Amino acid sequence: MIHDSPGSGPRPPGPLKQAWTIARIELRRAFLSKRGFWVYGLALLPSLIFLGHGVEVKVRRNRLSAGGLTPAALVDRVSKGETVEDVLERLGRPADDQKWERRKRVRADGESASVTSHAIEPATEARYVRLNITRPVYSGEPTARIYEFEVYGPDGTANLALKRPATGSDPCTPEEGPEKAFNGSVSGGRSDKWCTHETWNAFLQVDLGSILRVRRFVLKHAGAGGEDEEWDTREFNIQVSKDGKMFTTVVNVTGARFVEERTSYRMLVYFDGRRQAYLRFEDGRLVSKQVRPLLDFEEDRQVFAGVFQYFYLRLAIFFGCLGIFMNLFRGEMLDRTLHFWLLAPARREVLLAGKFGAGLIASTAIFAGGALLCFAVMIWPHDPAEVQAYWEGAGMTHVFWYAIAAVLGCVGYGSVFLAAGLLLRNPIIPAALLLGWESINGFLPQMLQKLSVLYYLQSLCPVPAPMDKEAPPLVQLLLAPAAPASRVGAILGLLAVTALVLWLSSIAVRRMQISYGAEV
Repeated sequence: MIHDSPGSGPRPPGPLKQAWTIARIELRRAFLSKRGFWVYGLALLPSLIFLGHGVEVKVRRNRLSAGGLTPAALVDRVSKGETVEDVLERLGRPADDQKWERRKRVRADGESASVTSHAIEPATEARYVRLNITRPVYSGEPTARIYEFEVYGPDGTANLALKRPATGSDPCTPEEGPEKAFNGSVSGGRSDKWCTHETWNAFLQVDLGSILRVRRFVLKHAGAGGEDEEWDTREFNIQVSKDGKMFTTVVNVTGARFVEERTSYRMLVYFDGRRQAYLRFEDGRLVSKQVRPLLDFEEDRQVFAGVFQYFYLRLAIFFGCLGIFMNLFRGEMLDRTLHFWLLAPARREVLLAGKFGAGLIASTAIFAGGALLCFAVMIWPHDPAEVQAYWEGAGMTHVFWYAIAAVLGCVGYGSVFLAAGLLLRNPIIPAALLLGWESINGFLPQMLQKLSVLYYLQSLCPVPAPMDKEAPPLVQLLLAPAAPASRVGAILGLLAVTALVLWLSSIAVRRMQISYGAEV
């Protein structure tokens, strides 16, 4: 019979097993902490946007297909200048047909800016000249404005009405009386005019002093004085009289300065199963033709590359790791439960490794999974044959490197924020400093660039992110990536930075002293 020797018993678990046990326990905190539920929104937001776009495309494709498919060759033969009737006869009923009309006021022939000239043949004799305004303005406002009213004789040289006595409807203000329309000036500001709010029988009259022969009248409306042309006088007439009692109409204007111009538009949309053709007609003639695919796979892949690099790497993974990893130690300090771990029979470096492993598993599942889900949703509405050709080409390689970049992003940022949770009380400070450091990475010397997580992650991305050429130069500089490292160099460099940060964290956790009343 064999007896156990004194002091023998089951061997204690090794450091790796202890770290894995701690990681499994901490996974609940990493995945389900109430302080970190917002990270799921960050991870899933692009997928929801792509999903909405895909649903909209599916609905539009079904609606266009319901209107019938048009052979692509027929659409390609349509050219500018054709009539809408000819196009409809050849191509048949469109998938979509829209009609509308636009109206705009344009200057009448012979009119200059807000100045109208009215000649009468033959010349007539008059002492009194009267302007009657029947419709004040184009905008509908019940206010008439005349900056200058000029009267000329047969020789056309002298303004017979200049500084002559004038009467008229009640002015808008005492400074805008009838005399202002005969002072020879339009440059004295907005009060250098005659203005009235009367909408019924508004008039402006001048006494020439004696009976004279008159042949031409010039009116300077609101626009001549620097006001809106919509306030130019719309409809009026001019009358003359020898005695001031019996007046004869010599000019009758309906719509001075402007005439209404109407243009009819029509948009026909044809669909060949893959492309949409937008045919735009003006007054029955084709003026523009745009043919573009309902979905552009290459364009959507470029959009995803931008979403991955500008949103996931710079924002979602960055702030997501902030929420997950800082909560591993800092959250337990706030909950006053960290001392249980420090009293456990495990080295503190093992505790650090276990918590880091839990955060890494959670962040990788959330953000690498979110990025891959977004990619899947992006390709979902596209033509299966086009997608299959992509998978047989570079597709699997692209997905692999997107996943690696997301995972290593969680590794790099996770280590930094785990260390920050050990050393600092306020997470805003390290987040702001690190975000600023990552943003200016492209401006730094090459040696300092290698201390940036983003520098290595961008080197791993399989497709360059698109850059808006119309963006401000400073924005382009901030978003432009630094000269990339090789992929092997990027992986090794990022792992080296992570190892350095975790080594510093292990020193900090060994020296940690817990005082919940005044956190260290």
